[in-house]
Amino acid sequence: MSSRTPAPLLAALEARDGRRSAWTGDESDTLVPQHRQGGMGGRRSKHRLSNVVWLESSINGAIESDPEMQAEAVRRGIKIGGHDDPELVEVRHAVHGLVLLRDNGQVVPVYPPAGVWP
Repeated sequence: MSSRTPAPLLAALEARDGRRSAWTGDESDTLVPQHRQGGMGGRRSKHRLSNVVWLESSINGAIESDPEMQAEAVRRGIKIGGHDDPELVEVRHAVHGLVLLRDNGQVVPVYPPAGVWP
């Protein structure tokens, strides 16, 4: 049994990222919400804003079927282990850069942008 992503979570995801892919940064009509952990099923804790990014449907499918793509998704923080807290796992996001994603919609840079050191 699959668990649909709740509409309020999708609205918050769109407010945070626009309709842009975490993998490519592109806008597309084929974007789907990708749960960084949790996959299919009804586990409620997977429906956290820190745990969801937009991906193109084709990339999402490749991540699920191709071990090399899955490994790359793990390297990017787009897929994470089942016991990891999504708020604490860095994600290399095409829109935001290297960040931590928060459940409240905040995007926390892990490193300052080039040339912007305190």
